[in-house]
Amino acid sequence: MNAIVSDQIGQAYQGIWFAILLAVALYFLKVILSIVLKGRTAPGLAPDLSEVGAPTFLTRILALVGHRARVGQSLGTVRLRATLGLQISYWGGLVLLIYVAQTMQAPLVGIETLLSAAVSLTALHTSLYEVTYDKAEVTLPRWWFGRTTHRWRDLVAVTDKDPWMVTLHFADGRRVKVHKYVVGHAEFMALARDAVRSI
Repeated sequence: MNAIVSDQIGQAYQGIWFAILLAVALYFLKVILSIVLKGRTAPGLAPDLSEVGAPTFLTRILALVGHRARVGQSLGTVRLRATLGLQISYWGGLVLLIYVAQTMQAPLVGIETLLSAAVSLTALHTSLYEVTYDKAEVTLPRWWFGRTTHRWRDLVAVTDKDPWMVTLHFADGRRVKVHKYVVGHAEFMALARDAVRSI
């Protein structure tokens, strides 16, 4: 009996040490990713060292996948779409949520259904997300599927306090949030900051 108990205690200690080593390895992986990606992405996209413990750190790293893809352009209009990584994170979250609900044998109508519907709409919105601009105007998506168009000359400020969004402030008092994780983010931000400076 004592041998069985001591064996179970030994297995528990091994499990605890494995979890600790895994947590330390994950922490160092986050630190390395933060250092490596900092110089290779546009400012504000890669999480910095102060955000290593944030719960959204790995999701933001995933959202970087595809951020250097080719920007869509036609007849002087530039089209920015959500990065592949951002789309994968939402669709992957939906698949994971459905899998967990099925594993738990959740009822057909319940909180899991509402969560799945909300995540489905967010994933669809992200897949259809598109910012378009030319020399004179910028058209920005709104929640949920509407759009708003503004002239660059009406842009008065750009704030970057949110890890996921940039806020554009226009002369009429309206503010529009724009995803950071779009293909062509660096060029868009340069153009927006130039528009603010030219006022």
